[in-house]
Amino acid sequence: MATNGMSFDYMMELQPDSSPLKALSRLHSPVPAASIPSLPGSPSPAAANTAPPRRKRAAEDMSQFAAEVSRSHKLVKTDHDKLTGFSKLGRAEQTITLMGHILALGHHQRLLQPAEVAWAVPKRLQCKIDNNAAFLMADPSIPGYRDEKIGPAKLLMDLVLASSDWEFTTQMKADQEAMDAITSAISKALISKRSTVKTAILSSLGSAPVGGATSRPGALDIVELSQLILTKLKMLKRIKVDLCLCGRMAVLRKLISEKNDNKYWSDVDKKLVSVRQKQPDPKSQSKWIKQHMLEPNLLRYKHVELKDLVAGLGVPSVPVAGPSRLQPRDDGSDSDI
Repeated sequence: MATNGMSFDYMMELQPDSSPLKALSRLHSPVPAASIPSLPGSPSPAAANTAPPRRKRAAEDMSQFAAEVSRSHKLVKTDHDKLTGFSKLGRAEQTITLMGHILALGHHQRLLQPAEVAWAVPKRLQCKIDNNAAFLMADPSIPGYRDEKIGPAKLLMDLVLASSDWEFTTQMKADQEAMDAITSAISKALISKRSTVKTAILSSLGSAPVGGATSRPGALDIVELSQLILTKLKMLKRIKVDLCLCGRMAVLRKLISEKNDNKYWSDVDKKLVSVRQKQPDPKSQSKWIKQHMLEPNLLRYKHVELKDLVAGLGVPSVPVAGPSRLQPRDDGSDSDI
């Protein structure tokens, strides 16, 4: 009888005396098979030189010592309970627990450490950035207010790079961290000045007309608005109210009366580009501004005579955008341009 095909489960079902191997061994062996003694029902007696099993020693109770440590350190109850529980742990558990506390302390220590000090813009350079940002926002010849390519940010950065006497050095130009800080300072200064101009324009609108009136009660005329903006920007000593400035303020007030949202300055830049494209000639630009912006502004808000105002820089027009009047200047005073 073949046995190779018998499974373990099949063999498990056979009784001790019914194994087919026993019959096969008797057939092929000339010597009578030796009988295999039965396994004893009880274990063999231990050898004489074998040590008797030792009883496992109970873990030492350290709770009393933990209580003494708790009292000496004046621990609160919650910490006392934690210490008592820690004393009952095994050595490996205590080691892992301590390592966990060490890692947690290291994490908290890193959080408490102050961050690296950011590069600080020199005081004189910061003052020049703030003052020139105000000057640019009051300059009616700038082509835009927020656009990165034609706006005041590029003009102001170019001015900084060209003005070594403002505490700007070649080392700063080669330092990316310094240039990032200067760029951020310029951006913040322009945001602040744009907010100043926008707030002044909104305050000049007055209230809605009553009855059949066309003008708005409480509104400022265009000259008063221009003077208010120059005052808020602290530019009265540097810039005079002229037709150029009044024309630009009329454009800004017209657009803010139509739509006042967070895209206001971007819309202003787009409108100025559109005017320059449709009226490429400076004289046609001036005529369009006077007819469609300045004169309606006088009727809607408050009339004022403009014949006594000069055009500014000898140009008898109201340009939408021309050469900027901003020039590098340093008279030794940080309160001026």
